[in-house]
Amino acid sequence: MQTQQPKQEGGVEDGMPSTSDFVKKLYKMLEDQSFQHVVSWGPQGDCFVVKDMNEFTKSILPRMFKHSNFASFVRQLNKYDFHKVKNTDDNQFGEHSWTFRHPDFHADRRDALENIKRKVPTSRKSLPAPQPTSSRPLPPSLASPSASQTDYLQAQIERLTQTQEEMSAHVRNLERNYHDVLVEMVGFQRNMAQQDGLMQNLIQYFLQVENGECR
Repeated sequence: MQTQQPKQEGGVEDGMPSTSDFVKKLYKMLEDQSFQHVVSWGPQGDCFVVKDMNEFTKSILPRMFKHSNFASFVRQLNKYDFHKVKNTDDNQFGEHSWTFRHPDFHADRRDALENIKRKVPTSRKSLPAPQPTSSRPLPPSLASPSASQTDYLQAQIERLTQTQEEMSAHVRNLERNYHDVLVEMVGFQRNMAQQDGLMQNLIQYFLQVENGECR
């Protein structure tokens, strides 16, 4: 008697072997109803909106993408040719929201996800192969490098490796600083908006008091 295999739950990954993991995670994130107050599809389903950058960075990025760097998330979107949509005055999600769009990224077009590919950097023009000037064999000093030459090359490789690690650490530090500046700018804009609202309320209150005294 054969035992039936348990059915696997369907999802965005089913039947899409050529779709990148990043795009799958992005679509899966927008399908999660528990994230709707922070990130969701736009009204027409042709874009997605990060409504609260701080909450998105703190709660959703670590859960879906294993990091908490909003700037890195934006760079990854750019690598897949997503573009940030400029906020307009009638934006229903507020001036601090972030909207991104891709022509093949739609809520009702899951089949088009496989068309979203990582952009290939422009390749340099290939140089012609150097033509040999002579068929004579190499000198022994070049054909079999000595121990001192090997040690020198090894030291150069180690130095270059260390330099690369230092540059990578510097880039990561710049990314963290960039994220901190973004967070501070958002906080400053919110504080300014709150202060503007408070000033308007105070002015309205004093006008009402003044009108009452004039009567």
